[in-house]
Amino acid sequence: MSNLKYQLNTRDERGFISDLKAEYLYICVPFIILILVKIYFGPVRDIIYSSDWSLASSIMLGQNAAKVSRSVARVKEKVNGNNFSWYSAKRFMLVIVSLFFYFAMIFKPNLYLAYSQIFIFLFASWLHFSDGFAIKMLERANNKR
Repeated sequence: MSNLKYQLNTRDERGFISDLKAEYLYICVPFIILILVKIYFGPVRDIIYSSDWSLASSIMLGQNAAKVSRSVARVKEKVNGNNFSWYSAKRFMLVIVSLFFYFAMIFKPNLYLAYSQIFIFLFASWLHFSDGFAIKMLERANNKR
């Protein structure tokens, strides 16, 4: 996304990863509580068919897109606008897809949609860490100036 080339030492990397884990934990705690409530009050099938997976995915994807946009706006270094536009378009489409699955699971739930939204949640979780690392690199570039 950028022409930034910074070498990270192991301590920086561990710090970035710890920050991302903490952010992820704060995102997932309410979601985990919802799952525990569903386990307590209903069958396990309700967890798989819950539309909460898609809602959590759209929140994670939207937060990451907003954070990257904010970091790109702050960084003084040259950021390739075409790459950033492509990134933004992909994340926007993923948010739309997540919301599509959210509404589909509310109105017409089925097993295919249920497993698809869980896959999207796992993908959004992975993107939380990959996008988050890019955000930390942009912030580091901005702080070095």
